[in-house]
Amino acid sequence: MVDFESIVKSKDLDIASSFRFFELRAEDEFVSNMVDRALHLKDVVMVWICRTGNLVVSIDGTSHILAAGQMMVLFASTFCRFSSISPDFVADAIIGRVTHENSVDSIVGTFPRVRQMPVVSLLKQENQTISALMRYVDCTSRNSLNHSRDDIDNNILSLLRSELVDIFLHRNLAVREATADEQLVKRFNMLLAVHSFEHRDVEHYAAEFNLPPKRFAAKVKRVTGTTPSDLIASAVVRNAKKLLVSTELSSAEIAEKLNFSTPSFFCRYFKRYAGTTPQEWRVRSTSY
Repeated sequence: MVDFESIVKSKDLDIASSFRFFELRAEDEFVSNMVDRALHLKDVVMVWICRTGNLVVSIDGTSHILAAGQMMVLFASTFCRFSSISPDFVADAIIGRVTHENSVDSIVGTFPRVRQMPVVSLLKQENQTISALMRYVDCTSRNSLNHSRDDIDNNILSLLRSELVDIFLHRNLAVREATADEQLVKRFNMLLAVHSFEHRDVEHYAAEFNLPPKRFAAKVKRVTGTTPSDLIASAVVRNAKKLLVSTELSSAEIAEKLNFSTPSFFCRYFKRYAGTTPQEWRVRSTSY
């Protein structure tokens, strides 16, 4: 998984602010490390504007080319794979941390076609506006006082949401018809939203499609670049995080609610996929 903290550290940025601006170049170690890797964005949203060059990226199983004058928006829970980046690639980027108090998912809720068409060409005025917003992110992140950061972050989020909605509302987006495997993955994700509280085995979901588990796994990986087991784990951990943040349930109570046999098994499972224990994650997330 790729999270906010790992990106900020790799670019040697201040981690105190929920939003950061930086420049991307083909020769950057951060960029080269992304090539030919299946990446699962965890708690971060990214907006890139390509200045020169181009890159090829698969986003949730669909291939896109990001070229000069185009914008790419990547949301938390997105699966992506960068297959090639031209030597002259340069882009401006902002990243934002997704938390329970500052949910960048509200952008998707406001205008879901951003997910359907994550790469778009920008008109000159749109390019200038988003670029100015990016510079504003950089300026305020460097100069704001600690007590005002939350308000500034929320204001930036509102501005970003507004500009993205305006851009996509003025697009006549021709979204191609999903392939059979892409439709399968979409339905799989819908099943996860309902059944991941009870079922963590690939066999259960494969049976929903009348497929052998190995064939089901191959279809899912072909589209997403990852395994059904990882997708299931992401859904389970996401459910656990919501319960940790929105309730006062203990880890033992959450383990029971998520159908784990023992609290210790739940803690090991959570730490394996989240990188920290449930209690540590609860304390850290509520301290933002």
